[in-house]
Amino acid sequence: MHHLIVIGFDEIVANKYLPCIRDAINSGYIDSYSIIDLESQRTEIDGRIQAASVKPRGVVYLPDSGDRARETPQELIAAAVQRLRVPGVPTKVYIATEVRAHEAYLRFCVENHINSLVEKPVLAPVVDGRFKPSYITKTMEELIGVAADSPAEHSVMTLSRYHQIYNQKVVASLRERMERWEAPLTSFHLRAAGGVWNLQREFESRDDHPYKYGYGMMMHGAYHYVDLATQILSLNAELFPERQLRLEVSAFGAFPIDQHQRLSQPIARRFQDAGARWSADSNEGFRFGETDVTSTFRLVDAATGRTISLGTLSFEQTTPSIRDWAELPDGLYNVNGRTSSVDLEAQLSTLFSTASTATTSPAASARTGSMPSPV
Repeated sequence: MHHLIVIGFDEIVANKYLPCIRDAINSGYIDSYSIIDLESQRTEIDGRIQAASVKPRGVVYLPDSGDRARETPQELIAAAVQRLRVPGVPTKVYIATEVRAHEAYLRFCVENHINSLVEKPVLAPVVDGRFKPSYITKTMEELIGVAADSPAEHSVMTLSRYHQIYNQKVVASLRERMERWEAPLTSFHLRAAGGVWNLQREFESRDDHPYKYGYGMMMHGAYHYVDLATQILSLNAELFPERQLRLEVSAFGAFPIDQHQRLSQPIARRFQDAGARWSADSNEGFRFGETDVTSTFRLVDAATGRTISLGTLSFEQTTPSIRDWAELPDGLYNVNGRTSSVDLEAQLSTLFSTASTATTSPAASARTGSMPSPV
C-alpha cells in the first residue's frame, strides 16, 4: 500500500481521475491521497475539494510568483512532500500540473527515488519565459540517466495508448494482417481537428493552455496523435526488425499572428476581435506557439533509400467550433467552444485498408452561449 500525492488538482483530476483514486483506496492500493498546488489556486482547489466524493488527507499550497513559467524551487517541493508523507507508508506521486511545471516535480521524484506518474507531454522546457524544444532531448537523457540507477519507477500517462477503438479496431487489425501476409504498412493518414476558438487577446492572457510561452498545439493535445502515429508506423519495425528505418517529415504551420487573415472578419467583429492585433513589421506576434500544423512524411529503408510508407499528419485547432460567447467564464475547463474530430486511415498497399472517425460533441448546455459546460 502507498500514499498518493497529487500535484495539480485541476478540473480533469477532480472530474475524471478522482473516481480512479477512490477505487484505488477501496481496493487497498493506496491508503489515501494528498494534494500539492499553488497558493494562487487556493480558492478553486478548495471548491473542488469541497465537492469531491473522497477528501484528501492533506493539502499544501506552495507560494508562486507572478511569473508562472518559473520553476518551483526544489526545497519547496521537498518540504511539501515531507509534510504530506505518511509515516511507514511509501509515497507515490502523480504530476498533473500544466506542462511547463512538470520538470521540477519530475526531477524531484527521480533524484529522490519516488515512484511517479507524469502527464504527457513530459517536458516543455522554458528558458527566459520562452519554450525551448531543443532542451527536451538533453533534459530527458539526463533524467533517464539518473533514473537508471534508482529503484523507483517512473511512468508517462498516454491515454490514447489504451483507446479501445485505436487498439482493438485499428492497431490490432493492422498487426494481424501484416504478420499473416508479411505486408508492410504503406500508407497512413491522420487528421486531428480540435475545434478551438481562442480570440487574439486570449493568446496573450490565458494561463490554461498558454500559447504565450511559445509552445502551441503540438504540446496542447497533438502529442496524443503523434504517439498514435508512432504506434502504427512502428508496426513496420516489428515486421522487419532487421531493417533500419528512417522517417522524413516536411511540415507547415499557422500561428496566432496569422489568425486575423484566416477568420471571417464580420464574425470576428462580433467578438471585438477583428483586424490584426500584431503589426506586420513587428516580431511580437512570433513569440506565440503554433495553432495548426500540417505535414507529409515518408518512411524509408535507410540501407536502400527505398520508400516503404507515405502519409500525412494534420493537427489543426482552427476548425469548426461552437463558440458564440465573447468572454471565457472563470473556473471552467475548455470553454472556448472546443469540439474534436479525428480521422485515421491506414493501408497495406493493394491488400487492405482500415479507417476510423472519432468525434466529441459538447454538452447541449454549451450551445447556449451564456455559461458553457466544459468539453
